[in-house]
Amino acid sequence: MNSLWPIVIGGILPAIFWGITAIFQKQSATAATGSAVYLIAFGAACALAGVIAALIWRPAPWTAEGLGFAATSGACFAVGTGLISFTLFAYGVPVSKLAPIWRCNVLVTLAIGAVFLGEASELDIIKLVAGTLLIISGALLVSRA
Repeated sequence: MNSLWPIVIGGILPAIFWGITAIFQKQSATAATGSAVYLIAFGAACALAGVIAALIWRPAPWTAEGLGFAATSGACFAVGTGLISFTLFAYGVPVSKLAPIWRCNVLVTLAIGAVFLGEASELDIIKLVAGTLLIISGALLVSRA
């Protein structure tokens, strides 16, 4: 990959937006919005973003397989987001303690990509082990009292 644009567009900008999302999720919980209402509002905003994206990007034709994968992705994201919202609302946990643990999601993605999508040959095992240890140790370091 010669260009940094894919890294900026698909990596750095989403990380920034997801970080901001976590702050607003905490603010929503602080404003006494339960996880169900949060998910409804969040889902409506996602649907609106999808409509706008469809108007701008002219999406590819829909397939049942693609819709199934998208729905499964959305369901997994909704469950995870709902659990975060519930924890923030019910227990008042600081978002700064939970966020490092959420970043362990990359380990799940790496494992699934390597094993089930056949991307293991594209990974440098030494870098993978080092990165994994850094992610886990960072999560443990920040999340402990």
